[in-house]
Parts: sequence; structure tokens; C-alpha cells
Amino acid sequence: MPSPPTCLPAGGGLRLRAETRKKANLVLPLLLAAVAVLPFLTALGAGFVFDDEADVAATAGASASSLFARIPFMVRPVLKASYALGVLLHGPSPTGFRTVNVALHVASSVLLFLLARRWKLGDVAAFAGAALWALHPLAAETVTYISGRSMGLSTTLALGAMWMVARDEAPSPARAFGAGVLAFMAPLARETALVLPLLIAWWEATLSREISWRDRLRRHAPILAGTLAAAGMIFAIPRHRELVAFSLAARAPLEALRGNVQAAGSMLGLWAFPWRISIDPAPPLEWGWTEGPTLMRLAALGLVGAWVVRMRRRAPWPAFGAGWMLIAILPSNSIVWRLDPVGVRPLYLASLGPAWLACALIHAAQESPRKPKVWGRVALGGALSISLALGAGLAKRNALYRSPIALWEDAARKAPRSARARINLGYAYLDEERLDEAEAALRAGLERAPWMRQAECGLVAIRIRRDTLAQKRREGRGEIYSSR
Repeated sequence: MPSPPTCLPAGGGLRLRAETRKKANLVLPLLLAAVAVLPFLTALGAGFVFDDEADVAATAGASASSLFARIPFMVRPVLKASYALGVLLHGPSPTGFRTVNVALHVASSVLLFLLARRWKLGDVAAFAGAALWALHPLAAETVTYISGRSMGLSTTLALGAMWMVARDEAPSPARAFGAGVLAFMAPLARETALVLPLLIAWWEATLSREISWRDRLRRHAPILAGTLAAAGMIFAIPRHRELVAFSLAARAPLEALRGNVQAAGSMLGLWAFPWRISIDPAPPLEWGWTEGPTLMRLAALGLVGAWVVRMRRRAPWPAFGAGWMLIAILPSNSIVWRLDPVGVRPLYLASLGPAWLACALIHAAQESPRKPKVWGRVALGGALSISLALGAGLAKRNALYRSPIALWEDAARKAPRSARARINLGYAYLDEERLDEAEAALRAGLERAPWMRQAECGLVAIRIRRDTLAQKRREGRGEIYSSR
């Protein structure tokens, strides 16, 4: 006897599709979170590295009892508040601090995915592009290196502010208030987030649809107000003013700009060739304003800048991605000189632009008028293959943080001219009682930078250690002789 036909209530098919869509909305972000976490699992147990001791473990700002009394004099108060909260939650454990960094990285990856999906790039393309960003080896210097939290925290806060307002419709009062609070906090974690109004404006100029000036004001006002309030607080902190004065005294603005033009090219090279990344990248070669390398870099930056402005509506996604990267590295590569002009951390925020562009390219392949299934699969397969390669590179990079010797050997090999890499390698050898190797590394650093007192102090420490060991051996022989 045939079974009776199954009857669905009116609208049942629509409800079923809505439930399927709701599950997909949860599954992909959770899968992305798992993908973003995996390369960092083996590095969670690593200890403090280099600046971590001074910036995190030994800083007075990391003490919850003294935090609020020191805020008026503290650089990056939101960052230091996160350290103090961490001390309360998990104690002074490097594993605890690093776990929080990984959580911030996951949050930024998911926000990247959600924004790409909101901007109509599709679930699969948004997931693939976010995975490419989350697995890039440059993330190690922001996430695994505990002192990199300033960039990770400010990026999460900035993306959260964008999530509140970067939409076609005007934000609600609650969203506008939330965006203003996050825009205020982000620069107080790291000053580079002061470019957030420019990033929002660039999104408006490339990807946003036309809206009324009132809606535009409601979108931009909270971000601008929060950023200006943060800028005022930064300027009011004496330590910030001292650091700016020190940088301006080290190099005049035009000379700093000349050096930063060289540094910007080196930094973008680290993004394009991630196997060159190290904890202490080599400083750029110095060239004059009228010399060929400087003129070539200026011409390249000028051409890219002119192209993105001209093509912002004709080719919005390529223009948006390239423009985002240029705007994001502007604070670290402008008229203020830094002691470490080539940095990996500024690329963390800047590389979001190419990630969104990758989402757009995959989506365009999937929507191709000719053989969309074939081209979509090719683009998705290529993105996943690159993600696997990047993830393997990130896991390998994270493994170095388990051994200070391996970390600084890698830095010394990639920057042959660097004195600091060899001096830090010498101290890593010294901690392991490998005195001959420590002496060789410290002398190599001293040859490259004779003025660095740390190398001389390390050589003195080696002599003291050797004298101590020799004395113990003599005492041991004397004890053996007297026992007979």
C-alpha cells in the first residue's frame, strides 16, 4: 500500500531554509575560530621573550593595585589595563597572557569574516579570505609574542567599531555609542588606531552606497568623536609627549620620512615573502632623497596612491584593499622616526586589506558568467592551498618561540648586519651555559655595533662565569685530595 503524501504547512520550506541558513551562520565562524587557534596551540606553553619581561611581567602597570593611580602617566592605558586584568584572572603566567592574545586574534578573524559577509561577498569566500589572514605567519609577532598584544587588542577594537557602523543603513543610537567607545579605546591600546576615521572614510569612498548627509554624519560622528577624545588623552599623557619629542630629536621629520619610505618597502616585502619574517627584522638600507632606490619607492607609492583614488568606484575592491594597506601603515611610516623602523606588527592591521581583496576575488570567480562552478572551485581550492601553506609556516614560526636560542638564531641568520640579534643570541646561549658560543655571538655583535654596552656586559658575565666554574673545579680537586 503506497504511503500517503507528506504535507508541509504553508511556508514550511521557507522556514527550513531559514533554519539551515541560521546553522550556517554559526558553523562557519566556529570553524574559522578553530582554524585560527590551531597553529598557536604548540606555542602556548612558551615563556616570556625579549620585551615581554619589561613590558608585561615586570611592569608596574600590570599590577591591579597600582593601575588606576598610574593611568594619568601611563603609555597605552587600555593595553596596561588588559595586563592588570590578566594578572587578576590567571596570574603572571605567560600561558595565560598568550591565551588572551590568541582569543583576540580569533575575534579579529571572525570580525573580518562577518564584515566581508555583510559586504555581500558570500559565506564561503568570506571564510576563505579570513582564513588566509588568520594563518599568515606575520601573526606570530602579534599573537605569540606577548608584547604584540598592543596591535592585536587595538585591531580587535577597531574592527568592532567598524562592525557597528560600516553598513548600508545608518547605525542605531546603541550602535553609534558602542562604536564611539571602541574608537576611543583602540588608540589607547596602540596609537596606530588613530587612523580608524580614515579607514571608515575609505570604505565609504569605495564600497558604501550613496546615503544622505544626515545618515553619513550618524555613521562617522561616533568614530570621529571617540578617536579625537583618545588623541586628546594621548597628548595629555606626559610620557607620550616625551616619546614624540625623543623621536623628533632623533631625526627631523623630513629625514624620518626618507627613512620610513625605505622601511615601508621592506615591511611590505615581509608580507609578500613571509619566510623572511623574524623577531628582529633587518633595518632598511639608507639612501638619499635623490638616489635611485628612494626615487623608485616614492614613485611606486605615488602611483599606487593615485591609482586607488582614481579607481575607487570603477574597481572598488582592488582600490579598497590597496588603499587600506597604505592607510594602515601610515602611522608607523610617516614623519615620526621609530628605533625599529621595519616592524612586523603594523602589517597585522594593514594586511586586512589584501584579505578582503582575496574574499572579493574568490566571490567574483564563484559569480563568473562563464563556468562559475569551475572557476569558483579553482579559486577556492587555490585559497585553501595557500592557507595550508601559510598555516604550516605560522606553526613553524610559533615553534621558534619555545626556544630563545632558536628564535635568535633565526633572527641572526635573516639579518646578517644586525648587532642586536647577535647580542640577544649571545645572552640566550649564556642562559644555557654555552659559554663559547655566547662569547662568539657577543663579539660578533660588538664588531657590528661597538657602542652597545650590552655586549660588553655580557662578555664580563662570561668571564665571571668561567672564573666561578674554574674555582669550583679547583675546590673539587682539593676536596678529593683532602679526602684521601
